[in-house]
Amino acid sequence: MSGLTTAIIRRSRAAAADVPSATLDMARLCVLDWFGLAIGGGGEPATRLIRQVVEAEGAAPVASVVGLGSGFSARQAALVNGVAGHALDYDDVNLAMRVHPTAVILPGLLALAEAEGLSGRAVIEAFVAGYEAAGMIGTLISASHYARGFHATGTIGAFGAAAACAHLLGLDEEETARAYGLAGSQAAGLKAQFGTMAKPLHAGRAAEAGVMAALWARAGVSARADILEHPRGFAATQSDGPLAEEPRWDGYALDNNLFKHHAACFGAHGTLEAVGVLRREGLAPEAVRAICLKVDAGADAMCNIAEPRTGLEAKFSLRLNAALALHGVDTSDVAAYADSVVQRADLQAVRAITEVELAPAGWPEDVTEVSIETLDGRRFVARHDVSRPAGDLNVLRGRLRTKFLNLVEPRLGAAHSKDLMSRVETLASTEDLVGLLAAACGGDGA
Repeated sequence: MSGLTTAIIRRSRAAAADVPSATLDMARLCVLDWFGLAIGGGGEPATRLIRQVVEAEGAAPVASVVGLGSGFSARQAALVNGVAGHALDYDDVNLAMRVHPTAVILPGLLALAEAEGLSGRAVIEAFVAGYEAAGMIGTLISASHYARGFHATGTIGAFGAAAACAHLLGLDEEETARAYGLAGSQAAGLKAQFGTMAKPLHAGRAAEAGVMAALWARAGVSARADILEHPRGFAATQSDGPLAEEPRWDGYALDNNLFKHHAACFGAHGTLEAVGVLRREGLAPEAVRAICLKVDAGADAMCNIAEPRTGLEAKFSLRLNAALALHGVDTSDVAAYADSVVQRADLQAVRAITEVELAPAGWPEDVTEVSIETLDGRRFVARHDVSRPAGDLNVLRGRLRTKFLNLVEPRLGAAHSKDLMSRVETLASTEDLVGLLAAACGGDGA
């Protein structure tokens, strides 16, 4: 076997074999963040509706839906948990691949590990393999793929999920290549769906695709082993083609994972941060005449809903997020994006005086520049680059623990939430996931 698909399989498997301690720490933080989001997102309309359909199907009870309990197939659990983890649009992101990675990679791993009695350590190692595979694929094709209108979380994410699940099940190289091929025929997701329930469904379907691709490959279902590089394969048909014939791996993509501290589209975070700086320096909403947000042109198809009507649409509105930041709304609280908040007259007034300037070619795609003119003629400018790394992992861990408890305590209570957090943080030493998943569903985990 040779070619791009095979090279990525070999590189990602090697990356999972000897993981540096700092990279493992990042993986553990991804898991912690996801559990909080999946529990917090379990009550969202998209999650509830998908779950209702799944419950009506019936299944052999081998896997758990977080917050609900066991009684589902691995496919069903991956689907619902994938939706739940992305439903709040508050989950992690990797800019090199333009994917929300944990929401698509982890749900299938948990479902299969529970169903097949595999360990937490195996889950973590497979997570690294899937993450690195998605990182390499994304680096090769995601720019043109994303620009065409594909939602990479649903598409490239499906490959990452399949790579992870294949690694967890111990598939050999040929079987894993077929799993990639099977994932490629399931990969789907369009940016036109941003601001609707279909967006988190993309994550759920990618997680489900990963599970099924691995299970089908193990069963012997045939598929192309060169799905990425074939002339009529994934890269050629859904992008401008791969940027190279070999994967580029300059170190762990996982080390560059970015966590959200605002419950909105990542494309709006630069606006939230930059406007927030100016507010903290003393700029008051009533003093503002006009706001200009200068952003990369790609934001127009991602987060530029001009007149959002719902909280879900507000997550993808640069103008509305500028208003939230200027008024000091706590956007780390998911309640900031309730439908009722969007209808506030003071927020609508600021939104109406905010314009979005799409920068010319050459503008850094991760940089937002905010320019605010006041009624007395003064001008304030701030910039923010969302690609800046987290820095101290201990500080980041503290922020993510607070985020976890804020999401989970309203559902499980303070004591149970802290116990669950401890269990999640020790996943790598857990031999049996049943207790952990029972605790995540509100049980005692005994």
